[in-house]
Amino acid sequence: MYLLFMLLQGRAPTYEHWWMPETILSATTFTSILVFVRALADVYSSRFVFDGIQNLYNDLLLRLTQGYSQMHWLRFVERNRSELSNDVYNTAREAADFYHRCIEFTASAVIVVVMTGALVYKSPISAFGFGCVLAAFYGVHRLLIRKKVQEAASNRERSVRALHRSLADMFSAGREIRTYGNHSFFLDRIRQQAESVALSNRRTVFLPQLARIAADQGTVLLFLLMIFAVELRQGDARQLLSLLAFYFVLSRRLLPLVSQISLIAGQMESSYENVKVVELELNECQKHGTTECVTPLPAPDLALELSHVNVWFQEDTPILRDVNLSVRKGETIILRGNSGIGKSSLLDLIAGVSLPVNGVVRVDRARIAYVPQDIPLLDDSIRNNLLFGLPGKDDDELMKALALARLDEFVAHLPLGLEARVGDNGILLSGGERQRLGLARAILRGGQLFLLDEATSALDEENERRVLENLSASGTTVLLVTHRLHAYRFAKREFRFQNSWLIEESRLEESSRPGLAALAVGT
Repeated sequence: MYLLFMLLQGRAPTYEHWWMPETILSATTFTSILVFVRALADVYSSRFVFDGIQNLYNDLLLRLTQGYSQMHWLRFVERNRSELSNDVYNTAREAADFYHRCIEFTASAVIVVVMTGALVYKSPISAFGFGCVLAAFYGVHRLLIRKKVQEAASNRERSVRALHRSLADMFSAGREIRTYGNHSFFLDRIRQQAESVALSNRRTVFLPQLARIAADQGTVLLFLLMIFAVELRQGDARQLLSLLAFYFVLSRRLLPLVSQISLIAGQMESSYENVKVVELELNECQKHGTTECVTPLPAPDLALELSHVNVWFQEDTPILRDVNLSVRKGETIILRGNSGIGKSSLLDLIAGVSLPVNGVVRVDRARIAYVPQDIPLLDDSIRNNLLFGLPGKDDDELMKALALARLDEFVAHLPLGLEARVGDNGILLSGGERQRLGLARAILRGGQLFLLDEATSALDEENERRVLENLSASGTTVLLVTHRLHAYRFAKREFRFQNSWLIEESRLEESSRPGLAALAVGT
């Protein structure tokens, strides 16, 4: 462009090379080719950078998701699910954007350095002035803006986490909120947190923009000073015009680049907080992660063996102490005890959800089906909730599992049948229908050891009796946590939790005795 300006003035460059155009037409053609090549390079480089950043985001998302899914169970349940979702989706994306901004910052800085070199070659005094202005701007940014941007980014991260928690709480408690009519309480809390997020966002966005405006206008003033200096030093108007053209072309690139660098620098300060959060979360996952270990199989006639198993919630809080348990194949066993005594912890241990501090668990975990009281359901069709990651099964297999769980007639009468959606976590189903759908899911997986943690508590007595009869008739081994007396008729043995110990009661054929029945009611 500078050479073209000189040719338009009818002047030849001071230094001539074989590759330099000599006419206005050739210079225009050569410049047009360079502009076209540069446009293509910008397109392909932008696509390359975008793909790289997207791949980085996907990698961070998957690493966080895998880390959370493999985190030690007791550590995982302490975390808020909405915060985990926010870390996986928003924080990981902002962290990936940090590296994107690093690339943009580096590219812009390289171009500025090259152009500054050209400026030094043409006018060392102007280059020195330009460098002084940049140094002054960097000092102001470092001392006055950088710390405030970091504080605003930290506050925004905390505010966003709190807002996600409150939204998740409000949506999950929709039935109770409508019953009690206390919408205003939750809305006020969400309003306060939204205002906090807005304030933090305003600061994280405004401060980098403030730096960009200062850099933009400062560079304009610098350009005007350059013109003023040239006017004082040059007497030849044609020479002055060529120098002004040179400075114009140079500043046309320097002005937006300097502004972009200042803006990106501020955005990097904000995004770096997300990088630190992701790094902290990945370290937390690695520190508290569990590794898959080979579980020994029990004796051929047994479905489960526990030998001197101990589980601790904290170092001074035992959950299970010296548990010894042998369960024969096809046997149904009742587990009972007060709330929080360790029943669910024992089932988690058997299923491999958690690990013992010491002791040995012998079980074929590939044949385990675990049905908790609160069934987790996908916001999807009944079919996909039954499959739950299994490869395709035909409709006959699905309906057979539903029949064993006493849900086939309900599904058959739905207009969409197996394709009917269940809503967010099964909100379109009743409690009993949700539990029976969870039981059908477990049956479909072909499990031989069923761990039922109050999994029939929402069923009426008739449906519960028929479901337990179906499981008993199929020869399935069942560990049943329940307080319902009519379920005891299907069990061979009963175990009671007391002070972290597992105590075997008398055979349940004798459970009709008033003393034992009263004890069961008391739990």
